[in-house]
Amino acid sequence: MNIEKEKNWKIFANDSRKITEISEALSVNPKIAAIMLNRGIDSVEKGAVFLHGGIEHTYNPFLFRDMKKAADRIKKAIDNGENILVYGDRDVDGITAVNVIVNTVKELGGKAQWYVPADEGYGIHKDILTKYAADGVKLLITVDCGISAFEEIKYANSLGIDVIVTDHHEPPYEGVPEAYAVINPKNTDSSYPFKDIAGCAVALKTAQALMAAFAKEYDKEIIVCYAEHNDSDFSGFYIKVKNDINGEKIPFSGAAEIKSVFKQAFKAYANNKELKDALIKNDALLKDKIEIFVLHDFAGMENDEKKILRSYRIKKNNEDLRMKSFFINNLDLCALGTIADSMPLIDENRIIVREGLNIIAANPNARPGLGLLIEDTLISRNIQYINSRSISWNVTPMLNSSGRMGRGMLSAQLLMTKDVFQAKNLYADIVKLNEGRRWLQSENIEQFKHLLMQQCDLNRDKVFIINAANLEHGVTGIVASQMVKSYLKPAFLLISDGNEAIGAARSVEGFDLIAALESVKDILVKYGGHSQAAGFTVSHANIENFKKRIKGYAEKHIVEFDPCENIEIDCELKISDISMDFYKQLEILEPFGMQNQRPIFCLKGVSATEVSVFGGNYEHVKFKVSQKGSRNVQAVFWNQGEYAEMLRKESLIDVAFHMDVIGRNDKQIAQLCVVDIKDNYE
Repeated sequence: MNIEKEKNWKIFANDSRKITEISEALSVNPKIAAIMLNRGIDSVEKGAVFLHGGIEHTYNPFLFRDMKKAADRIKKAIDNGENILVYGDRDVDGITAVNVIVNTVKELGGKAQWYVPADEGYGIHKDILTKYAADGVKLLITVDCGISAFEEIKYANSLGIDVIVTDHHEPPYEGVPEAYAVINPKNTDSSYPFKDIAGCAVALKTAQALMAAFAKEYDKEIIVCYAEHNDSDFSGFYIKVKNDINGEKIPFSGAAEIKSVFKQAFKAYANNKELKDALIKNDALLKDKIEIFVLHDFAGMENDEKKILRSYRIKKNNEDLRMKSFFINNLDLCALGTIADSMPLIDENRIIVREGLNIIAANPNARPGLGLLIEDTLISRNIQYINSRSISWNVTPMLNSSGRMGRGMLSAQLLMTKDVFQAKNLYADIVKLNEGRRWLQSENIEQFKHLLMQQCDLNRDKVFIINAANLEHGVTGIVASQMVKSYLKPAFLLISDGNEAIGAARSVEGFDLIAALESVKDILVKYGGHSQAAGFTVSHANIENFKKRIKGYAEKHIVEFDPCENIEIDCELKISDISMDFYKQLEILEPFGMQNQRPIFCLKGVSATEVSVFGGNYEHVKFKVSQKGSRNVQAVFWNQGEYAEMLRKESLIDVAFHMDVIGRNDKQIAQLCVVDIKDNYE
């Protein structure tokens, strides 16, 4: 079979002992356990968090170095009635981050204005700062931007504006701007445990810390206690907690010492009813108005501080109705931004996205604009599942379209408004902009394809650098992504406009765009982004020098290049495994995305029958497969109609696929969404 270069299939090896352990402990299908093991979930404890972890398993926002400083400054601004400006990027990550901060500030009684760049492009702009300074803004909070804005933040300071930067892009090698506070998990001195959160998640953490700053226990020591009552005495340990940051574990013995410790605490948590009764009867404790709670029974767990602290936090979160409301009101936004920015859906991101999607599914019309969007892009198209894939493919492109067309404020307002009539008008405008975006994207793809042939050597160049003129901006990143997908090489696309060219770059795994741009920073006006996606501006006079130096950098850093695509297959199945029951079991692994991809399975030695092509250009092929006289299972191979002739032959084949579903309600059936086909050589 020579349809294209054959792909490498890598089938994960099975550790049967681990699979059995995880499967039995968590009551999941052994194949589900195998998939989890393939994702690095190699213990029962990790598996429990992966499958069922909630907000209590996310990280404390005060682990960010400057978070307390930022929360205190925003609280001061709210208390004093200062004007606050929230300044965000115009993509979905940026506009959801804007919404999170603005909504929280207003919920707490503050004054919040917001701005999303239009035609002026990414980042902070001095003329915008001048305008808002004249309007009395004294505090600027950046979201999803600002980490490279050295000059702009210095200018804001000169206007008497304090700046709090919340961002997730890679900081420049020379450090961070001289802002009042800088919140970024990628800062070199950051102790935040998870680095790969989106800009909206950094905003969520900042807003969470701000909410905590208004709670009565903020900045006060709380004692979390584990104690046992033995006859007439007590023993155990206590941990001092301040702003949810754990202190030292301190053992104690004797009721007198326990009472003495409790006198110093704002709240005390105990897990023993006899202990609680003894303490409540103590006059000194009543006089100090110490509140005593009882945790769950921790018999035999006296040395497991992690579980005790988690139980304390669960109890605390359940009792804090305002914080519960905060998460309900913001996790949906954060899920949208995290999916749109292609963050890895593991660790904290997995919890944020799963909980946020559940909130959207339960009440999509809580935000009228989002409800309209879901109705139009999902429900009207018979897409029944609100999951990471349906959001990524259908919802976020529409929200992104206004930003790509220079009117990102429309989508930000669509998510923010509570007025149904305004939401309808905003959505109608966004639909028109999306139509324009599609046309612009098509035009730019054709132009850049033409220039690619003129300006690049497809075989020899390790990186493509293409300069265009007289094209509209807004979709360059999309075009660069498509080029990378087609040629499996990094792409730098520039559009010259006057004295400068604005560029977008996309990369392949192993080639760091920020490091590449850092190597030519002396000739760039500005740059920023991630290792795999970045933006930059270069003066027209420096374009040729830019090309020469980036190509030289690529020659040194792309040593080997193998265009052969690898396919990682979770496990081999039999036809008997393909069922709606198994498909529904797979849903427990949602949400799928980077580093938790949809599982890929394979069937070996199957026969293809009932082969047909469909689509306007007969670009898709569907067929049925069976295995040694088994029942037939339906399969579809999108955009691969040329495989039809090969499938019509009587030889056996191997099929790699995702499991999918077609039909509605009780007429649903499982089908194969084919990823690759090979001749069977066994």
